[in-house]
Amino acid sequence: MDTPIQAQALAKARGGASEVFARFCEGIRKVRELFGWSQSAKPAFLRFKAIAGILPPPLSGSAGALLLADLLRKDPGEVSWDEIDAGRIALVPVMPLQLLQADFGALAGEYETVTGSKPFASGTFPNPPTTEAEWRWGVVNLIENIAKFRSARLSFERARSLMGLCFGSLLFLLMVLGFFRVQHLASENQATAPPTTLWQAVLFAGIIGAGFSVLSRLYSLTWSPRITAQVKDQQALKKGLVISYILSLSEGAIAAGVMYLLFTSGLLKGDLFPAFKDATGDFGTAVQRFLACQPNSTGDLAKLLAWAFIAGFSERLVPDKLSRLAGEASDETPKK
Repeated sequence: MDTPIQAQALAKARGGASEVFARFCEGIRKVRELFGWSQSAKPAFLRFKAIAGILPPPLSGSAGALLLADLLRKDPGEVSWDEIDAGRIALVPVMPLQLLQADFGALAGEYETVTGSKPFASGTFPNPPTTEAEWRWGVVNLIENIAKFRSARLSFERARSLMGLCFGSLLFLLMVLGFFRVQHLASENQATAPPTTLWQAVLFAGIIGAGFSVLSRLYSLTWSPRITAQVKDQQALKKGLVISYILSLSEGAIAAGVMYLLFTSGLLKGDLFPAFKDATGDFGTAVQRFLACQPNSTGDLAKLLAWAFIAGFSERLVPDKLSRLAGEASDETPKK
């Protein structure tokens, strides 16, 4: 059994650990607010509290009265946006008509800013309302829809930022590994090292180009209410982005390999394209001779890697070129 001194020391240690953890969580929250990852609801709650203080209280014993009583007793730093929206809805029944009309106009403008479209565009609800009841229901509907779209937009932006961070980190890691691979090959003894082929470098350049293309498209992707309607689950959005990223990397590697075949076969020639020379030496098979094929100069090697990167970056470059080659081949085929 612990002595009183040991129990006191243990309780003090637990209290210190709890305090450190609380400070850590508070620091994380402040960092998230600093970088815009989350927005504090405290200022909005203070404004809501001031408005609630000048309005008549809801009907005693009603659900709105109980909700407001619990909400107004909370610490402003612990209130969420959803709780504020619920409190605003609870105040709608006691709002005077002039305040309802002003609130409706402000909410309609916020709705258009968030969604990019005007509220009640389908015509099922009058805009502007004509009766006091319609003004109240219009304000409630706008508060609910804005909260839903705001939450969906925030979830989308968080998922996009997280996926971009993961994809960018992976791409950077691949580039670092490629750099060390090149350094290792450059430091090897050329007399004893086995002959190197360009396939690894070509495919690597295609993958990097495809990854750069994915990052560019990811950060150009903007939120819209249509995304909310099509993707109900944030996990489904993340899975879709991951699958698209993997497919794009695979497509980039394949496109870079096809470009290498077009160059070595002579189907693509010109000042913009690399030139190759036949491999010299004894080779057991034609495949070994083909894999040992090298560019004529350092400039041709740079052109090869640049075109491999472009092939991975531009998804339509290789398919369009193959389509043109297929058309030219069909035109040259003699008719029987």
